This record gives sequence, structure tokens and C-alpha cells, in this order.
Amino acid sequence: MFEQILVGCDHGPGTHDALRLASELAGLSSTSTLTLVHAYVPRAGRWGRRGRQEELNDALHGEGMRLLESLQGLLPDAFHERVELLSLPVSSPAFALHDLAEGRGADLIVIGPAQHGPVGRLVLGSESTGILHGAPCPVAIPARTEGHAHEADATRAIGPLGVAYDGSPVADAAAELAGRLAVALDRPLQVIGVAEPITPVVLQNFEGPTSIPLLPPDPQAIEEEVMTLLDERVAALPSGGSAEAVALLGDPVDQLAERSAELNLLVIGSRDYGPVQHILLGSVSRGVLDRARCPVLVVPRPAAKD
Repeated sequence: MFEQILVGCDHGPGTHDALRLASELAGLSSTSTLTLVHAYVPRAGRWGRRGRQEELNDALHGEGMRLLESLQGLLPDAFHERVELLSLPVSSPAFALHDLAEGRGADLIVIGPAQHGPVGRLVLGSESTGILHGAPCPVAIPARTEGHAHEADATRAIGPLGVAYDGSPVADAAAELAGRLAVALDRPLQVIGVAEPITPVVLQNFEGPTSIPLLPPDPQAIEEEVMTLLDERVAALPSGGSAEAVALLGDPVDQLAERSAELNLLVIGSRDYGPVQHILLGSVSRGVLDRARCPVLVVPRPAAKD
């Protein structure tokens, strides 16, 4: 499934959540490898004005390696021979992971959520956002547990996979990956579409504001249209799995975030324009990432087919 997985590591508790998710996904293949990466930015002031750069780099490198070795010890024994540890001096951890993923042809990057916000929510910090933007492969982020992993696992143990779908090429790529993941994990898949109510346009004229609907605001008709789209996508999924179409009505971010509380994993596509085969977050994908209650896997825009 995923043969080369990079895991961004730091000293925050979110790293433990990322490591657990990465090992779960790596367990889908007996040949998958995990590369634990600690990227640090040297700061000369940390050792005083006269501190030698070599000493600084050696100290920061050693600190990173000790962190990675302690994290490696948390992995199941079966992974120990399939793990590589990298502590890298870089100017930008985000660019370092991007370059490493491109250079190695990585299938997946896993990073932890920021360490603030309500427990159970996936709240992105500046660095995790930077890693997501421009990533050359899918990126997975766990929900934050802060020591409450057993509560999250209770839901995830029985929850289906979900994929957000709107008919776009990047949503098709997300659905294809979600379908293969559902079969590999032996879980049902929900193909989720959100019918967003149409808001009338209000124009100001000499007699006062006038409400002009763009289309007849018929929620049932909109929902039926979304369900037809979802049914077509479900029919095109790989055989061997169980999938159902789920049409929701309301704001896409609100509905997907609420639905995520029932899911094992939510797969979403990034913005449907920008660099080909790179992740670029749009308002919906960013909003869902900030509020998700389950791990989220973001899929980049696919290359155009000949």
C-alpha cells in the first residue's frame, strides 16, 4: 500500500500520535519502510556568540538522534529493521520533508497536529501547514489525543473510512486511494458529498434591497443531485470492498468535521488547482483539517491523464 513513509518528528506529544498512525499504515505491507525525520534549524545564539558552529551542529544532531531512538523504541519489534533515523540541519523543516519525499519517491508523509486546541481535534500549526502546502505526496495527520488515545481508538476501532467527494479530479484521486485503503484495512467506506444550500444574492436598488435567488433553493433537488454523483463514484470503486454514498446538507466544513467523529480515517483532496501532484490547501480542506476529530489524509492534485 505505502512502501516509503516519512514521519516528521519533534518533542511534542503529537509526534506519538503521528508515529502510531504511521505504524498502522505501514503495517498494511510487509515491505514498507518508515523514515523518522527530525529537522532542526541551527541557532548560533544558543551556545553564545563565540560558540563554534561545529559544536552547535553536533549538539543539535545528537539531540535529534536521541529523540528518534526513543521513538523507535515505541514501535512494534517487527518494524525495528525497517526504520531509518534522520536528524537533519535545515533552514526549513517543511522544505526538507518535501525534498526528501521527492528524492526518495515517498508514498506518504505523516506529521503530528499542533499542540493547542481541544483534545481530539486536529489543529494545524504554522509548521504543519507549511509541510502540507506543496507536499509531493499524500500527507496524513492524526487527531490530537494528548494521552487520551484509548478514547480515540474506541471510536476508530469500529468506524468506517470516509472520503470527501465533489466530482473533481482531485476528489477522484482521493476516492481511488480511499477505496484501496478500505479494502486493505477491511473496513467499509463512506463516499461523502455535501449539498450546500444556495444563498440568494441580495442587490441594493432605489426601492431597497432585493433578494434574487441564483437557482430555486430546493434542498431536496440539490441533495438528490449530489446523491446521484456519489452513487456513480461508488459504482466505480475497486471491487472487494463495501462502500455507500452519504449525502449531507449544509456547510461542507461543518458537515465533514461533524461526520469525522464517526470515522476511522477521512481522506480529502487538496485544492483542485495549483502545482500538479502537489498539495495546495483550499478553504474547505484547511477548514476540515483544523476541525477534524479523526486522522485526515490529504491527497495532492493528480497529473492530467493523456
